[in-house]
Amino acid sequence: MDAADTVETVIEIIEEVLGEMPGELSPDDVLAARKWDSIASLEALAQLEGRFGVNLDLRRFHAARTAAEMADLVAEGLAVRTGGA
Repeated sequence: MDAADTVETVIEIIEEVLGEMPGELSPDDVLAARKWDSIASLEALAQLEGRFGVNLDLRRFHAARTAAEMADLVAEGLAVRTGGA
C-alpha cells in the first residue's frame, strides 16, 4: 500500500466514524473543526489499528490534527511492522 492509498483509507475511516459523506474530508482538514471528540477518536483508532494491523501510540494519535498526520502515523506503524524502520 502506497502513501496515497494509506491517506485515502484513513480518510474513509474518519468519514465513516464522523458520519460524513465520502469526499467531504480532505487530508489537511482540521478534525477539531468537525464532530471530532474523544469517542470518535477512540473509534477511529480501533478501526485504523484493525484495518492496517498496526499499534499506534495513543499520545501521538491524539496529537494528530488531520487525516494526513494520522496517515503518517499509520505509515510509521506499517514500516515498523514490516521491518522498514
